[in-house]
Amino acid sequence: MSLRLSHTTWDALDPHAIAEFWRALLGWEVDEPHLYRPGSDECSLVGPDGQVVLFFRVPDAKRVKNRAHMDLRAAAGSTRDAEIERALALGAAMVDDRRVDLGWAVLADPEGNEFCILDG
Repeated sequence: MSLRLSHTTWDALDPHAIAEFWRALLGWEVDEPHLYRPGSDECSLVGPDGQVVLFFRVPDAKRVKNRAHMDLRAAAGSTRDAEIERALALGAAMVDDRRVDLGWAVLADPEGNEFCILDG
């Protein structure tokens, strides 16, 4: 027996707004377009390899550090620093800039969910 991952779910106060941030950042497509609209309780994105991230409405804001997070790398033709600047321009916040000593930066999306952009 085995399992396969269906999707990864992120809690959100505003699923559509946070999905729009991640859609702009990752360049992923909308999954289930009939549900993808402002005010929806769930909005999902699908990546180029079929991975799905679902943003699901919850009543409470994030309060503590994530137990899991995405680690991202710049695609060919871009750089870590350029992608960090692009993420900041899209509404991310710098949480911990470790580029000099560890090679990555910890950022947070507009609802405070941390993610890292790695070197190389």
